[in-house]
Amino acid sequence: MRKSDKVLPYPCRCGGKLVKAPIQVEYFGIDFGIREGNVCTRCGDEFLTEEVWQEIEDRAKGLGIFAIERKVRVRKSGNSLVVTIPPEIAKYLSIKKETLLSLVPTGKRKVEIEVAE
Repeated sequence: MRKSDKVLPYPCRCGGKLVKAPIQVEYFGIDFGIREGNVCTRCGDEFLTEEVWQEIEDRAKGLGIFAIERKVRVRKSGNSLVVTIPPEIAKYLSIKKETLLSLVPTGKRKVEIEVAE
């Protein structure tokens, strides 16, 4: 922490100090550049200001991707498990029937899906 960093009067949830700092902001692959935010000196968590979140939300709504996250159930088809992709997400990712996808386990409870074509 530099002497010039402004420490906020409230702590991070880990108990560390929050300081104002520039943060690189990306949301759904859209680069919003460097914005002012708060960073914890202990755990490194980053927190954006209400104004920055509003800017991201407005732009995401304009692009039709705000609140695009969906929960889906896994079903069984033969010996395979099937996950359906909601139409909003398919449209955003340009996924159509027969699109090749790559599934990569990135943790015990997390799978990353990437368009392979």
